[in-house]
Amino acid sequence: MQRFFTWLKGRFKSSRKYLVLKQYSLFADLSDFELYLLYELTHTRCFEAGELIYEEGYPLEVIYFVHSGDIKLKGLYGSTTDKQVGPGEYLGIFDMYHGKKRSSTAIAQSDASLHAISRTDMISFIESRPRAGVKILSSIASDFCRFVFEVAKDNEHKLD
Repeated sequence: MQRFFTWLKGRFKSSRKYLVLKQYSLFADLSDFELYLLYELTHTRCFEAGELIYEEGYPLEVIYFVHSGDIKLKGLYGSTTDKQVGPGEYLGIFDMYHGKKRSSTAIAQSDASLHAISRTDMISFIESRPRAGVKILSSIASDFCRFVFEVAKDNEHKLD
C-alpha cells in the first residue's frame, strides 16, 4: 500500500499540467489534488477557424472549457444575438441542468483549443467528491445568477 501512495505522490507532483484548469471559474477554488483528479477525466480538442463544434438541439454529451481561441455561440436560449466566448469560459454547463440538449450552435471563430469532459464524468465527479462538488456547484450558481442579470439587463433595454 505504501508503494501505491509513493507512486501516486510522484505522479501527482511530477506533472502539474492539471493547474491549467484553474483558469476556469468553476474550478478556481479546487485544491491541487481535486484539479489533478478532474484533469484525468478531461481531454483536449482542437478546432480550426470556422469549424462547427456542436449544433443546437443535439444531445449534450461533452462540456467544453475554452483554453485558447474564440468561439461564437448562435441562438443561445433563443436569442437572435450571437455571443462570443473566449479563454477561461465554458460551453454546456447550463445545458447540463436544462434539457440536456444544446441550446445553441458553437463555431470556432479562430483556431481553438478546448478542454472537454463528458457530461457523465462531470456529474460523477461532482457526486463522488462532495467538497469539490459543492465548490463547483457554487460557481455554477454564481455564474448562472450573473447570466440571468445580463439577460434581464439586455431585455430591459429592448423594452425602452
